[in-house]
Amino acid sequence: MSGGGLYDFSVRERSGGDTLACQDGPHGRSLRAEAAGGLVGRHLLVVEDDKDARDVFCAMLDYEGVMVLGAASAEEALRILRTVRLHAIITDIAFSGRDGFWLLEQLRASDRTDQIPVVAVIAVARREEILDAGFDAFVAKPVRPDGLADAVLAALALRTDPDAPPLD
Repeated sequence: MSGGGLYDFSVRERSGGDTLACQDGPHGRSLRAEAAGGLVGRHLLVVEDDKDARDVFCAMLDYEGVMVLGAASAEEALRILRTVRLHAIITDIAFSGRDGFWLLEQLRASDRTDQIPVVAVIAVARREEILDAGFDAFVAKPVRPDGLADAVLAALALRTDPDAPPLD
């Protein structure tokens, strides 16, 4: 998007040390322009209990060429992960029932899912809290399509081979 709106997202560096904060504006660069292959053909899961928000996130990602699934809860996400291989997961933090922190804990506790990049969608949580919890990246609400795509690309870039097929 030329002229860019303002949005923030952050990612952890590969070393797990300091964070790299990125802000796109009128003179900012999009990570998408630098990412080989972008998101086309990637398999992602959106976890959001609000159906309208989930549909919007899925539409944003579908526009980017993503094969996207939606889950209404952390438990549903884990059920999906039993049979589907994913490149990344985008999850809201605060939703009814088990929250995004609980989901991340479950993902990191399993050898099958511990390497899947996870992007948090946040409204009020602090940047440090999200990254210290182990999320690979986050994007703040209100979410813009280019912000969501860039956060996912940044999280994928943290992995040793972001172009590899989804994890078994």
